[in-house]
Amino acid sequence: MRRALTTAAIVSTAAILASACERQGQGQGQALREAVAGNTLTEVQRANLVALEAQMFDLVPEEPVPDDDLPARRLSIELSDRTLYATWVSSDPSAPAFFLLHGNGENIAEWRPLQAYLLGKGYSSFVFDYTGFGSSTGQPTVERVDQDAIEAYRRFAELSADASERIAFAHSLGTGILLGVADRLEPPPTKVVVHGAFTTMLALLVDLGYVEPEAQDQYPDIWDGLKNVQDLDVPLFVLHSRNDSTVKLSMGEELAAAAGGKATFLALDTPGHNSVYETPDDDTWGPILDLIR
Repeated sequence: MRRALTTAAIVSTAAILASACERQGQGQGQALREAVAGNTLTEVQRANLVALEAQMFDLVPEEPVPDDDLPARRLSIELSDRTLYATWVSSDPSAPAFFLLHGNGENIAEWRPLQAYLLGKGYSSFVFDYTGFGSSTGQPTVERVDQDAIEAYRRFAELSADASERIAFAHSLGTGILLGVADRLEPPPTKVVVHGAFTTMLALLVDLGYVEPEAQDQYPDIWDGLKNVQDLDVPLFVLHSRNDSTVKLSMGEELAAAAGGKATFLALDTPGHNSVYETPDDDTWGPILDLIR
């Protein structure tokens, strides 16, 4: 997450509702949003969900592919109304493979250095751009990016059919998505690893000042990690930088506690929220790989 929800400027409830009502009139699938939120929504919550979806995704165009010798394949994933783009890096079909979900305001080109680092450590990797991110087409919504993850994992599973293990790794925004769909990934990943994770999106919005605490009941609690970790049937590793100024360390600790005995928590001494892809070196990744091996 390059910057946390910066496009979701602090706005009044009246402005949110005005924007939402206009979009709802264009048929935005309220029933599906209720299913995503996991509960029965009020009219205000429905409206605020639509407005959040219109504002919270920080879409950055994909950067040019660097001129390197990485054994990378660019892939397209065709969905009914949009196309996703992904990068698969592998030199050994039997190598353990990472399925990577990036954060907000990021795209697959920025994660290429991490893919190169992982390759050097003996891992294959797959990273994709959600709807509207990078060169992927369409307008992102909670429902669509969740579906993106499921469809991208299906392609990843095909590519990694002979891998010794599959590791689902998510950063920032990607952690909410991954934890929400992990029980629908087939075949299941061997391990789930989250970095810079939030407990729930609503809690993060409140913590960052985008939603007033007394107005919480006016918003849907999307990406409820505290609930979703309890549904995991595979080992969970929760990583968080002590120096994270975007998502506070206590959120990672709380998420791991909610998962109980299936979770392992590791506090990292990395510079900040985005270190896993901005500085993919032994200082950043050595402790991570040692933990999850």
